[in-house]
Amino acid sequence: MKAGVIAACMLFLVALAGTGVMCWSGNSGHESWFAVGFAIMTLLSVMVMINGGMRYVLKLLVESDKILSQEKKYSKWSFNNLIRLQQNQTLLHKKFETTANLIANLSSKEMTGEGPANDAIGKALQNIRTEMVRIKDEEDKRAWINEGLARFSEVLRSKTEIADFGNQIIGNLVKYTNANQGSLFVEYENAEGARYLQLTACYAYEKRKYLEGKVFEGQGLLGQCMLEKDFLFLTDVPKDYIKITSGLGYATPRNIVVAPLMVNDVFCGAIELAFFEVMKPHQVQFLKRVCEDIASEIASIKSIQQTQVLLEESNALTKELQSREEETKQNLEKLATAQNEMAHQQAELSGIINAIDITLATAEFDLTGNVKGANDIFLKVMGFELAELTGKNYDFLMGHDQTVVMMWENLRLGKSFSGEFRMKDKTGRAFWLTGTFNPIVVSGDAPKKIVMFAQFTTQEKEKMSDLNGMVHALKLTLPVIEFNDQFSCKTANDKAMKIFGVSRLELRNKTILDFISPYYHFAWKKKAAEVLTDEFSNIILPLVTPDREISYEVTLSVIRNPEGRVTKVVVILVKEVKESVSVLAAM
Repeated sequence: MKAGVIAACMLFLVALAGTGVMCWSGNSGHESWFAVGFAIMTLLSVMVMINGGMRYVLKLLVESDKILSQEKKYSKWSFNNLIRLQQNQTLLHKKFETTANLIANLSSKEMTGEGPANDAIGKALQNIRTEMVRIKDEEDKRAWINEGLARFSEVLRSKTEIADFGNQIIGNLVKYTNANQGSLFVEYENAEGARYLQLTACYAYEKRKYLEGKVFEGQGLLGQCMLEKDFLFLTDVPKDYIKITSGLGYATPRNIVVAPLMVNDVFCGAIELAFFEVMKPHQVQFLKRVCEDIASEIASIKSIQQTQVLLEESNALTKELQSREEETKQNLEKLATAQNEMAHQQAELSGIINAIDITLATAEFDLTGNVKGANDIFLKVMGFELAELTGKNYDFLMGHDQTVVMMWENLRLGKSFSGEFRMKDKTGRAFWLTGTFNPIVVSGDAPKKIVMFAQFTTQEKEKMSDLNGMVHALKLTLPVIEFNDQFSCKTANDKAMKIFGVSRLELRNKTILDFISPYYHFAWKKKAAEVLTDEFSNIILPLVTPDREISYEVTLSVIRNPEGRVTKVVVILVKEVKESVSVLAAM
């Protein structure tokens, strides 16, 4: 009977162990080695249970034998022992059921049914279950990491533009890690060699903080990550650092993670993630591993882009070189033509210089004003030999008044001078010249020397002086009024203003009709066109003064510019007459 009970218990326990193994392998879906380990631990547990159960049954049997022996000894028989045996068997059966339930739920984190027994077998099974749950949890985390890396390997293989690539990366990363926001920053370098991070892609991110500038090394969390090249975890997030937005409003994240993108210890960017929950260790482990892959791909894309830029620059340079080669050939042809033209121009220029040399007086000065040379015309008129004049300063010939000094100061600055100037010859006689002083620039901006080209105009100057004297004397003797080509008054001398009783200021609003009797205005309008066609006219005009009308013999001189346009008409009142008015006669 003892052997039958023991065998039945063993078969029952083996069946329970097999059921636990099948439940475990069917629910977990993990590798076969884990199922085998579970089965081994289950069998060990069953053996422990069998050993304990057998000991318990033997104990009951021994106690039963002792009771029977005592009953035989006292020759008394009782049903109490049989009831006690039946209760113990029921308790044993319940313990087997509890143990079987524990074995069936070893792989489950939540315990179903009654709890484990408090004996050694129950405690051992509870320890085994706790260890198996821990192993399963670690295996789930490893599987989560491997699945994420496999998923990202597919995304990372797409070699697109870095902006599209960044959007794919940050979108998948935020979703897989259960983050709430994320952004990807790529490192660049400006013209001064300063490194900075530029926002390349984002997910549910408020970009306004980075729109107006770039994140340079050491600025904020991102700049510190660039500087230290290490992960930064911020769990005490300031309220104004970042907001997670939705249709329901704003919320501050609980955890900010800034992860550097490193490849071969070279920093190439950073990822910033925001969470409502603090990242778990296996999530951090996954983030570190995937950041290495992302960094490698970003470095590869940047390398490809840089290679493409270099290739485009090389192609552009090749085209430019080809263009320059063709341009050089054309320039050589043009140069040959220019040399021929230059030789022709040189010969022509020599002829012009010779013509100038025999027509104009020329002299050369250094920047301090000392004479370096002069042609024969200048030397002959001034009465000097070249040796006598060489080295003499300009003030030896032109004097040292303020006007001459200012002219030479401007010449030294590279400004030319044109006009009349006076020089003294060897005997001290004054000569007038009309011409130019020209600073000569050989190379650069500073002049090297000053050359004078001039004509002696002493006789013309004297004639003009005589003429000016005559005009001045005439204005002192006779009334004179000047008009423009429309016969509007420009000016008048004192005698004319006195006759007509007007001031110099009032003259500017007067025309010739204001001085002619109104009766003759129509006649004058017809006569005016005739007057402008002649250089000189002598007529009698009826003039109006404040006191009376006077007939005056007048002369009209028409002054023209070199182009022949009338610049002014000078009217001279010669004398008062009593003859009939010639303007009236012309009607």
